[in-house]
Amino acid sequence: MNIFIVDDNPSIRKFLIQVIPTLSKEYRVIGVGASVEEGLMSLEMLKPDLLILDVELPDGKGFDILQKLSEKNPNGVFEGNVIFITAHDHYALRAIKYSALDYLLKPIDPEALEEALLKAVKEIENKKILQSFTNKKLEVLKQNLNEVEQNNSEEQNNQKIVLSDAEKIYLVSVDEIVRCESNGNYTSFYLTENRTITISQSIKVFEQMLPTSIFYRVHRSHLMNLDFFEFLDKKDGGTIHLKDGSTLPIAIRRKDDLLEKLRNR
Repeated sequence: MNIFIVDDNPSIRKFLIQVIPTLSKEYRVIGVGASVEEGLMSLEMLKPDLLILDVELPDGKGFDILQKLSEKNPNGVFEGNVIFITAHDHYALRAIKYSALDYLLKPIDPEALEEALLKAVKEIENKKILQSFTNKKLEVLKQNLNEVEQNNSEEQNNQKIVLSDAEKIYLVSVDEIVRCESNGNYTSFYLTENRTITISQSIKVFEQMLPTSIFYRVHRSHLMNLDFFEFLDKKDGGTIHLKDGSTLPIAIRRKDDLLEKLRNR
């Protein structure tokens, strides 16, 4: 446990520096300060596990250090571990306000110091356990979200739509649809295995019906299955080449959006 001490009394600092390491080999005094200014400068760099803080300092009070550190924290609170040392018992209430682990009255009793340090060790361990538990929960949540996303993707790929022309009704899996092409109020579906179905409905109807994670309107007359994208030829404004050998024009204003969708797949 790394410990930083802020006290303007040299004899108190000397006492703490000498006694603390004798209480446990895990206790390390990594620095000392004698004022609010010195404390703030060092604490921002060292970030100790425990701060032993005198209430009365030459340029202010120990509470000022905590207040300034709180202001720099995005949460607006001081999240460190503090033991106050003071000659005045009436500071206890303010110590509680700052969630101090303990406060020690001067002259410092070695047994009281040892008890306060043990309390600090337990608090630090509890925080680590809580953080580990929180991290584990976040990892499980992330894993669950990934599974849900994967399942949704599989469900979308397995989704089927009903297409009906003048003679027949078709049940078509969305992963069989390579692209759709508009011709006025008619839409031609180009499927795998060189099959084509023409429906007397506008392409906008099918754009709204088909999953947006798979299909993208690259042009006012063309809707493509992103799984069949092969490459984009940048010449002459841009031409999309699909895996079935077909080509599609792309609207200039849709090019960046298409590339973003492809990157995120």
